[in-house]
Amino acid sequence: MSYYRLLNEFCARDRGAWQQPQLLIDSVNFREIVDLQRRDDWVGTGRIMADSARRLQVGGADVLAIGANTMHINMPEVRAAVSIPVVDVRDALVHEVRALGGSSVSLLGTRYLIEKDFYAGYLEEAGLRVVKPTADQVDELHEIIFTELTQGVVTPTSRERFVQIADDCHARGGEVVGLCCTEFGLFLGEADAPWPMVDSTVAHVKALLRA
Repeated sequence: MSYYRLLNEFCARDRGAWQQPQLLIDSVNFREIVDLQRRDDWVGTGRIMADSARRLQVGGADVLAIGANTMHINMPEVRAAVSIPVVDVRDALVHEVRALGGSSVSLLGTRYLIEKDFYAGYLEEAGLRVVKPTADQVDELHEIIFTELTQGVVTPTSRERFVQIADDCHARGGEVVGLCCTEFGLFLGEADAPWPMVDSTVAHVKALLRA
């Protein structure tokens, strides 16, 4: 939903009133994804993502994006499934962090994203230093994402805790706070943050429109 809204808002802002990108959306069953994630079955999620990518290409898409940070773990399967470009949210994040003059990023997202190497390792290969939350903080963020934000629940208590965790990562050297979960934008906008911050969803949408 955030992607759809931002794509239309940014397109109209930059290209004129009523200008909208032509979009094809293939929305997969998140319940199936969550069950596979909990079983650490990323081969299974890869099959779902690759099938989705193929449907979109057959439907006429010229460029693709995976509208979820964690599911970039299956970027290799998606790229192998299609012959059209796939815009990577990690590249978009790197672009925006550098635009802010940052050389390090506070990585905030799901447990899978923080603990596995597909995201942090990618950022490090791009030249950014990555600062991660502590193990307890990772557990807190993961719980907030799956028991609240993905269910449409946004509480002041969780928002305050999110800001505290981000502030701690920033204090430990993560110059730019990276919101690497689509739902974190429900807590805080880039213009409202007390530190330099990049919302990966916003960054990804900008990259898609450039593409």
